[in-house]
Amino acid sequence: MAYNKKNKLYAIRRGYIISICILCAVVILSAGYMLYPNMVSEKAVNNSKDGSNTSKGKTVLIARAKLNMSQGELLDASKAELVEVSVELAPKGAITSFSKLDNMRLKREIAEKEFLNEMDMMPKDAVYEEGDRLIEHNFAEGAVPAAVSEGSAIDIKLFIKGGEDSLVVSKAVVISRSANLLSFYMDGSEQEFIKEAASEGMLFAVQYIDTSQRASEVTYIPLYNKGRK
Repeated sequence: MAYNKKNKLYAIRRGYIISICILCAVVILSAGYMLYPNMVSEKAVNNSKDGSNTSKGKTVLIARAKLNMSQGELLDASKAELVEVSVELAPKGAITSFSKLDNMRLKREIAEKEFLNEMDMMPKDAVYEEGDRLIEHNFAEGAVPAAVSEGSAIDIKLFIKGGEDSLVVSKAVVISRSANLLSFYMDGSEQEFIKEAASEGMLFAVQYIDTSQRASEVTYIPLYNKGRK
Protein backbone atom coordinates (compact mmCIF):
# COMPACT_ATOMS: atom_id res chain seq x y z
CA MET A 1 0.00 0.00 0.00
CA ALA A 2 2.84 2.37 0.91
CA TYR A 3 4.55 1.45 -2.37
CA ASN A 4 1.52 2.48 -4.45
CA LYS A 5 1.28 5.85 -2.69
CA LYS A 6 4.95 6.50 -3.38
CA ASN A 7 4.54 5.73 -7.10
CA LYS A 8 1.47 7.96 -7.32
CA LEU A 9 3.32 10.86 -5.70
CA TYR A 10 6.24 10.42 -8.08
CA ALA A 11 3.93 10.45 -11.09
CA ILE A 12 2.25 13.66 -9.95
CA ARG A 13 5.63 15.36 -9.38
CA ARG A 14 6.87 14.28 -12.80
CA GLY A 15 3.70 15.67 -14.41
CA TYR A 16 4.27 19.04 -12.72
CA ILE A 17 7.87 19.15 -13.95
CA ILE A 18 6.86 18.32 -17.55
CA SER A 19 4.12 20.95 -17.48
CA ILE A 20 6.54 23.62 -16.22
CA CYS A 21 9.09 22.69 -18.94
CA ILE A 22 6.43 22.96 -21.66
CA LEU A 23 5.25 26.32 -20.32
CA CYS A 24 8.83 27.67 -20.28
CA ALA A 25 9.40 26.51 -23.84
CA VAL A 26 6.24 28.27 -25.02
CA VAL A 27 7.24 31.51 -23.27
CA ILE A 28 10.74 31.41 -24.78
CA LEU A 29 9.43 30.72 -28.30
CA SER A 30 6.86 33.49 -28.04
CA ALA A 31 9.43 36.00 -26.86
CA GLY A 32 11.78 35.04 -29.69
CA TYR A 33 9.05 35.42 -32.30
CA MET A 34 8.17 38.87 -31.00
CA LEU A 35 11.77 40.03 -30.95
CA TYR A 36 12.76 38.65 -34.39
CA PRO A 37 10.98 41.26 -36.56
CA ASN A 38 12.56 44.01 -34.49
CA MET A 39 15.97 42.43 -34.95
CA VAL A 40 15.44 42.29 -38.73
CA SER A 41 14.29 45.90 -38.87
CA GLU A 42 17.22 47.04 -36.75
CA LYS A 43 19.61 45.18 -39.05
CA ALA A 44 18.09 46.82 -42.12
CA VAL A 45 18.41 50.27 -40.55
CA ASN A 46 22.03 49.61 -39.62
CA ASN A 47 22.81 48.41 -43.13
CA SER A 48 21.27 51.57 -44.54
CA LYS A 49 23.28 53.76 -42.19
CA ASP A 50 26.62 52.12 -42.92
CA GLY A 51 26.00 52.28 -46.72
CA SER A 52 25.86 48.54 -47.29
CA ASN A 53 22.60 48.97 -49.30
CA THR A 54 22.96 49.70 -53.03
CA SER A 55 20.78 52.01 -55.16
CA LYS A 56 18.59 49.04 -56.04
CA GLY A 57 15.06 49.73 -54.91
CA LYS A 58 15.58 53.49 -54.53
CA THR A 59 13.29 55.87 -56.41
CA VAL A 60 13.30 59.47 -57.66
CA LEU A 61 10.60 61.90 -58.82
CA ILE A 62 10.76 62.87 -62.50
CA ALA A 63 8.65 65.39 -64.43
CA ARG A 64 6.61 64.22 -67.40
CA ALA A 65 4.19 66.01 -69.72
CA LYS A 66 0.50 66.06 -68.79
CA LEU A 67 -0.49 66.88 -72.38
CA ASN A 68 0.90 67.14 -75.91
CA MET A 69 3.08 70.23 -76.30
CA SER A 70 4.43 72.02 -79.37
CA GLN A 71 7.96 73.02 -80.26
CA GLY A 72 8.71 76.43 -78.75
CA GLU A 73 5.90 76.23 -76.18
CA LEU A 74 6.49 77.90 -72.83
CA LEU A 75 6.65 75.55 -69.86
CA ASP A 76 5.22 75.78 -66.37
CA ALA A 77 4.23 73.47 -63.52
CA SER A 78 0.62 73.17 -64.75
CA LYS A 79 1.79 71.29 -67.87
CA ALA A 80 3.78 68.63 -66.02
CA GLU A 81 3.47 66.11 -63.22
CA LEU A 82 6.02 64.37 -61.00
CA VAL A 83 6.05 60.57 -61.11
CA GLU A 84 8.13 58.14 -59.07
CA VAL A 85 10.54 55.90 -60.98
CA SER A 86 13.49 53.69 -60.10
CA VAL A 87 16.83 55.49 -59.87
CA GLU A 88 18.28 52.90 -62.22
CA LEU A 89 15.67 53.73 -64.89
CA ALA A 90 15.85 57.52 -64.57
CA PRO A 91 17.30 59.05 -67.79
CA LYS A 92 20.29 61.36 -67.54
CA GLY A 93 19.25 65.02 -67.46
CA ALA A 94 15.69 64.26 -66.35
CA ILE A 95 13.80 67.15 -64.74
CA THR A 96 13.26 66.45 -61.05
CA SER A 97 11.65 69.72 -59.94
CA PHE A 98 8.91 72.03 -61.26
CA SER A 99 11.18 75.02 -60.58
CA LYS A 100 13.45 73.92 -63.45
CA LEU A 101 10.58 74.56 -65.89
CA ASP A 102 10.32 78.27 -65.06
CA ASN A 103 11.14 80.62 -67.97
CA MET A 104 11.89 77.70 -70.29
CA ARG A 105 10.47 76.68 -73.68
CA LEU A 106 10.61 73.45 -75.67
CA LYS A 107 13.11 72.79 -78.45
CA ARG A 108 10.89 70.05 -79.89
CA GLU A 109 7.41 68.58 -79.67
CA ILE A 110 6.68 66.58 -76.51
CA ALA A 111 3.97 63.93 -76.32
CA GLU A 112 1.65 63.35 -73.36
CA LYS A 113 3.27 61.14 -70.67
CA GLU A 114 6.76 61.75 -72.13
CA PHE A 115 9.49 62.55 -69.62
CA LEU A 116 10.93 66.08 -69.72
CA ASN A 117 14.69 66.41 -70.14
CA GLU A 118 17.12 69.32 -69.89
CA MET A 119 18.31 68.72 -73.46
CA ASP A 120 14.76 69.34 -74.75
CA MET A 121 14.50 72.85 -73.26
CA MET A 122 15.96 76.28 -73.88
CA PRO A 123 15.67 79.60 -72.02
CA LYS A 124 12.53 81.59 -72.77
CA ASP A 125 14.55 84.53 -74.09
CA ALA A 126 17.05 82.47 -76.12
CA VAL A 127 15.30 83.23 -79.41
CA TYR A 128 15.90 86.98 -79.38
CA GLU A 129 18.75 89.39 -78.98
CA GLU A 130 19.13 92.88 -77.54
CA GLY A 131 17.29 95.34 -79.78
CA ASP A 132 14.76 92.82 -81.08
CA ARG A 133 11.07 93.60 -80.79
CA LEU A 134 7.98 91.41 -80.94
CA ILE A 135 6.11 91.88 -84.23
CA GLU A 136 3.20 90.09 -85.90
CA HIS A 137 2.41 89.45 -89.54
CA ASN A 138 -0.80 88.07 -91.00
CA PHE A 139 0.13 85.88 -93.96
CA ALA A 140 -2.16 85.05 -96.86
CA GLU A 141 -4.15 81.83 -96.83
CA GLY A 142 -1.88 78.91 -97.72
CA ALA A 143 1.30 80.97 -97.38
CA VAL A 144 2.41 79.20 -94.18
CA PRO A 145 3.01 75.41 -94.03
CA ALA A 146 0.56 73.59 -91.75
CA ALA A 147 3.44 72.09 -89.75
CA VAL A 148 4.72 75.52 -88.65
CA SER A 149 4.08 76.07 -84.93
CA GLU A 150 5.62 77.73 -81.89
CA GLY A 151 9.40 77.28 -82.02
CA SER A 152 9.56 76.51 -85.74
CA ALA A 153 12.27 78.24 -87.77
CA ILE A 154 11.22 79.68 -91.13
CA ASP A 155 12.51 81.76 -94.00
CA ILE A 156 10.16 84.54 -95.11
CA LYS A 157 10.18 85.01 -98.86
CA LEU A 158 8.60 87.52 -101.23
CA PHE A 159 6.54 86.24 -104.17
CA ILE A 160 6.25 88.58 -107.15
CA LYS A 161 4.56 87.27 -110.27
CA GLY A 162 7.05 86.90 -113.06
CA GLY A 163 10.02 87.55 -110.78
CA GLU A 164 12.44 85.61 -108.61
CA ASP A 165 11.44 84.89 -105.02
CA SER A 166 13.61 87.03 -102.75
CA LEU A 167 14.49 85.96 -99.22
CA VAL A 168 13.32 88.76 -96.93
CA VAL A 169 14.02 87.41 -93.42
CA SER A 170 16.24 84.43 -92.70
CA LYS A 171 15.55 81.81 -90.05
CA ALA A 172 12.90 83.64 -88.05
CA VAL A 173 11.70 81.70 -85.01
CA VAL A 174 7.93 81.58 -84.58
CA ILE A 175 6.94 82.75 -81.10
CA SER A 176 3.24 82.08 -81.53
CA ARG A 177 0.73 81.17 -84.22
CA SER A 178 -2.99 81.79 -84.51
CA ALA A 179 -4.22 80.60 -87.90
CA ASN A 180 -2.12 82.65 -90.36
CA LEU A 181 -1.10 85.29 -87.81
CA LEU A 182 2.50 84.65 -86.74
CA SER A 183 4.62 86.57 -84.24
CA PHE A 184 8.41 86.92 -84.19
CA TYR A 185 11.24 88.72 -82.44
CA MET A 186 12.96 90.87 -85.10
CA ASP A 187 15.54 93.61 -85.20
CA GLY A 188 15.03 96.98 -86.89
CA SER A 189 16.25 95.90 -90.33
CA GLU A 190 14.06 92.79 -90.38
CA GLN A 191 11.03 94.81 -89.34
CA GLU A 192 11.68 97.29 -92.14
CA PHE A 193 12.17 94.54 -94.70
CA ILE A 194 8.90 92.84 -93.72
CA LYS A 195 6.98 96.10 -94.05
CA GLU A 196 8.50 97.03 -97.42
CA ALA A 197 8.29 93.55 -98.94
CA ALA A 198 4.62 93.20 -97.93
CA SER A 199 3.86 96.32 -99.97
CA GLU A 200 5.51 94.81 -103.07
CA GLY A 201 3.92 91.39 -103.17
CA MET A 202 2.87 88.34 -101.15
CA LEU A 203 5.02 87.01 -98.33
CA PHE A 204 5.20 83.26 -97.75
CA ALA A 205 7.06 80.98 -95.33
CA VAL A 206 9.46 78.09 -95.91
CA GLN A 207 10.12 75.91 -92.88
CA TYR A 208 13.50 74.55 -91.80
CA ILE A 209 13.61 70.80 -91.27
CA ASP A 210 15.62 71.28 -88.08
CA THR A 211 16.46 74.41 -86.09
CA SER A 212 20.15 73.46 -86.16
CA GLN A 213 20.31 74.07 -89.93
CA ARG A 214 22.37 77.01 -91.16
CA ALA A 215 20.43 80.21 -91.90
CA SER A 216 19.83 81.12 -95.55
CA GLU A 217 21.30 84.26 -97.07
CA VAL A 218 19.00 87.27 -97.32
CA THR A 219 18.62 88.37 -100.97
CA TYR A 220 15.85 90.95 -100.70
CA ILE A 221 16.64 94.56 -101.56
CA PRO A 222 13.95 97.15 -100.80
CA LEU A 223 12.78 99.28 -103.74
CA TYR A 224 14.21 102.44 -102.15
CA ASN A 225 17.68 100.84 -102.20
CA LYS A 226 17.62 99.31 -105.68
CA GLY A 227 18.58 102.56 -107.38
CA ARG A 228 21.58 103.02 -105.11
CA LYS A 229 25.02 101.80 -106.17
